Amino acid sequence: METYVVILMVKSGHEDAVAEFYQAMEPGLKKAPGYHGRKIYKANTGRMAEEVHKMYSAEELAKHAEPPHGDPGTRFIMVEHWDSVRERMEYSQTVAGGRQKDLIPHLLPEHSHEFYHDISVG
Repeated sequence: METYVVILMVKSGHEDAVAEFYQAMEPGLKKAPGYHGRKIYKANTGRMAEEVHKMYSAEELAKHAEPPHGDPGTRFIMVEHWDSVRERMEYSQTVAGGRQKDLIPHLLPEHSHEFYHDISVG
């Protein structure tokens, strides 16, 4: 079993378009040789910072102040399971590859995609 992980940074206001892009691929993926399923996660951008601000006093927060930054976008993480790397690559080349032009306008430059192996204990 191979695990393929995609991490995308999506421009603010483009989250629904990216979600729809990946959700629309699901029927074709289910028919792809070697495909075992996937999960797509969309970050709740800003939620962690909100919770930290609830938990710590202004004095404690001032000790670890973060520099101001612009719009971080929204992180999407997609985890797929395949029988083999080859089958995932063939799917990308024959089915998904032509659709990338529909996705690119919604993304920030930061992204990654790679095959991973599980190193969990237990």
